[in-house]
Amino acid sequence: MYSGLYAPIKDPGAYLRRIGIEEYPLSPNRENLDRIIYAHLTHVPFENLDEYYDKSCPELETDKLFDKIVTRHRGGYCFELNAAIYSLLCALGYEAYPVACRIQWGMDHLRPLSHRATIVIIDGVKHYCDVGFGGPSAKCSIPFNETVDGGFYIDQSNRETQVMRKVDGHDELIISFNDTFFEPVDFIPLNYQVSMAPGSYFQMMPMINMTTPTGSMSITGDVFKCHDSGQVTEVKIENEQMMADYLRDKFGLVK
Repeated sequence: MYSGLYAPIKDPGAYLRRIGIEEYPLSPNRENLDRIIYAHLTHVPFENLDEYYDKSCPELETDKLFDKIVTRHRGGYCFELNAAIYSLLCALGYEAYPVACRIQWGMDHLRPLSHRATIVIIDGVKHYCDVGFGGPSAKCSIPFNETVDGGFYIDQSNRETQVMRKVDGHDELIISFNDTFFEPVDFIPLNYQVSMAPGSYFQMMPMINMTTPTGSMSITGDVFKCHDSGQVTEVKIENEQMMADYLRDKFGLVK
């Protein structure tokens, strides 16, 4: 009954076109991996419209994700976006596996597992890949043996592997995870807990954000914010029509 979670992506070329990449197939190397991650971040928004407006739990079957992200031109959150890109990367010939993560950014206590990411192995080196985090994240893969733009690096010196970021001379913990294959079927209860549990943050307000070539754009509650080359612009969204206009014009989303 869970076979849909393991089904291959039905049209990798269409998925690549959705994120602005016309070539298909692509060689499974690091350069193309980083191209895919950046393209995904700049074309497919992190968003919780279904959870907020419909109070519905996201569907994680590969075909349902393809329909939502590619056919209907929507976004999603970590359990959707990182599941979808995992299926895409496997279809392109990458050696990859999913991991379950703890979001530790801004926290002073241990968090339960509530996030999904992907590990890709290229020439024997593991790379952390994440296109579904609403907080600070790299615009490329993070090899386990180097620091990438933005100061992101992987620390394996603790009980759990950690995604770290250097900020103003100090090290900031972003995410931690056990570096082992986490079965897609086991994301089902995590997905339900995160999206449907009483008090779920994803049901409290609309949250959308997307990377841009010069920064990022976001909607949190009724505030649109644009970070553009170091400049920040904020606009208060006054009504439902204005919200619909911003979702469409800024993020390409039609609810």
